[in-house]
Amino acid sequence: MEKIKEFVEGVRKEMAKVTWPTQQELIDNTIIVIVFTIIISLFIFGVDQVYSTILEAIYR
Repeated sequence: MEKIKEFVEGVRKEMAKVTWPTQQELIDNTIIVIVFTIIISLFIFGVDQVYSTILEAIYR
């Protein structure tokens, strides 16, 4: 039981050291992640379309 108390106390101390983002930082970072996810998805879609077209031309 003592080890559990030490663990919880350690967690509490470490959580006090955490620097949490502000709401604006969180919104900004979320927008960045969404935009880059869309960009990467479009890139992968484009590459897939090119490969599909090439393979279709080869196998016809």
